[in-house]
Amino acid sequence: MTRSMTPHTMRLTRDLAFPVETVFKAWSDPVAKAQWFTGPSDWESDPHALDFRIGGHERSSGGPKGQPRHIMSAVFHDIVPPEDGPQGRVARIISSFTMHVGDALLTVSLLTLEFSTTATGSRLSLTEQLAFLDGCDHIADRQAGTHALLDMLEAWLNRQ
Repeated sequence: MTRSMTPHTMRLTRDLAFPVETVFKAWSDPVAKAQWFTGPSDWESDPHALDFRIGGHERSSGGPKGQPRHIMSAVFHDIVPPEDGPQGRVARIISSFTMHVGDALLTVSLLTLEFSTTATGSRLSLTEQLAFLDGCDHIADRQAGTHALLDMLEAWLNRQ
């Protein structure tokens, strides 16, 4: 096997019609996050696990029936709950996580989520610094998947 590592940085923003506290809770509350942080509807999924604290872990896994599981495993390094800042309410979550398919490690990432007040709600700024391993450079798929997760977040918020 030829070993390789391809770095990439992905930056996405999403303006949401909800206050910082509401969007932060969607990421930090185990019951809430398990409702929207899921794979495609035709996938089988395992129970979502979230221990939201500095040093805490998160795990999400699932996949097409009969296929190897896609596994996300994270550790939280920094959590700043919503607080007043010079421009309004702000919050932050920083975690690192790995993505596996079966036993194959595909990526290792540092994820920073920043939440800030806007005139119509809040802005979620997502920065993911990825290391694609051993020829698994699929940034277009990763970006599409992250956009889909943010779509699911927004749809879930709209249903609340």
